[in-house]
Amino acid sequence: MRIKTNERYELKYLIDWRQRKAVEAAIAPYMTPDAYGQSGAYVITSLYFDSADYRAYWEKVDGEGFRRKVRIRTYGAQMVGPETPVFVEIKQRQNRTLTKKRVRLPHAQAMAFDDYDEIGQTLAAADRAVLEEVAYLRHTQALQPACIVRYNRVAYDGVNPYGDLRVTFDTLLKGRIHDLTLLSTGHAEDRHTLPPQVCIMELKANTSLPFWLIDIVRKNRCTPQRMSKYCATLDKCVGVWKRQRVR
Repeated sequence: MRIKTNERYELKYLIDWRQRKAVEAAIAPYMTPDAYGQSGAYVITSLYFDSADYRAYWEKVDGEGFRRKVRIRTYGAQMVGPETPVFVEIKQRQNRTLTKKRVRLPHAQAMAFDDYDEIGQTLAAADRAVLEEVAYLRHTQALQPACIVRYNRVAYDGVNPYGDLRVTFDTLLKGRIHDLTLLSTGHAEDRHTLPPQVCIMELKANTSLPFWLIDIVRKNRCTPQRMSKYCATLDKCVGVWKRQRVR
């Protein structure tokens, strides 16, 4: 049995609706919709943090082998209040391996970075370590809110013996660089980052993809592409490429 681990292998694809429907139909015998949401469907909204010179952005653009991003994420379309549970996350990539570390906290505590030492005293050691790493990155890189990213996701998890496998389809990718708080309900001014007909497909597994999935992707002419939702949002909303680069 392939049991899911914290360190994951990930591939991304930009596909159209025809390809998506074909892939979804083909993976059905091997996978089941994520138990969260309705038939595996839910909304994801993330507040990303970066330095004033967009260090995380440029590390992705330059293809740095080791990089980390800090974000606060909420699942679902509900209104977020001070006590709404959210996730404080570090998304870390080392070459082709992806690691996601996260802690679940009420929104008010998640945003109280200066109180992380005190908040961590009530948490398990692993969760406390994540908050300590976030606090370190915030201090050393002078992190500040950079953008909001929001999209619809449909997710599938592998059934035995493919328990480590996960396939997601993300659509209606939007974002903004104003009103940088998850407490806001004013999503009307969010900009479409990609055309509505474009879908981001992600394939995730411990170390390698099973042959049947590789074959499905190949038959539907899906080509891997380097893509970051965070970077795409900044490109659309702030035009980082047009700014003078700061080193």
